[in-house]
Amino acid sequence: MRGRAGNRGDGGARPAVHDYTKVDVTFRPGTFAGYDEARLARQLARLGLTTWVAYHRGRSQAYQKSKGLTDAELAEAERPTTDPKRRAYERELNAIEGLGVSPGRAVRIRARGLMEWTVDVLPGSVAKGEEAFLAELHGAIVALLADRRNKIIVLKSKYFDLGIPRKWLEVMAELQARAAARKWAPGTRPGPTNQTFFW
Repeated sequence: MRGRAGNRGDGGARPAVHDYTKVDVTFRPGTFAGYDEARLARQLARLGLTTWVAYHRGRSQAYQKSKGLTDAELAEAERPTTDPKRRAYERELNAIEGLGVSPGRAVRIRARGLMEWTVDVLPGSVAKGEEAFLAELHGAIVALLADRRNKIIVLKSKYFDLGIPRKWLEVMAELQARAAARKWAPGTRPGPTNQTFFW
């Protein structure tokens, strides 16, 4: 099932982002038991998208405030570059697909450029309880962010000299390809609880 994000969701799940490196998700008391896996996947895909948009806006506002910029100056600073190399880098950056699978494989998250989110929740996950599900969800988020971070390093090294030996980059790219094939191999996706949301 696919859909487009129209709002922040039902309010049952709440995210908190700390320093881009740590994301916590909690549920309002009594709301988790009201979900089934399909609704939970839909809610989490929507939540991933809206959380990223809110984080990005907050970061822009913090930058604006720290530099004392007017709205017009901020818009100018955020204007897309005219440098062809930088534009190509940004295009590829926005297309990076991060993959995160929880330790027990109950939750899988895929995010393309953090603007298109797909969440899979394995049937039976809700029945295991909120605490067990949150542990799986947090594991998938950590894996997603780590995968994305590694792919960004490889991408940056393609466009900018980071001093990383070429052989290491080749090994990293090969490992990423193997991991992607293993995580999303045919028959490993839970099926009807898959939800994708775009911005």
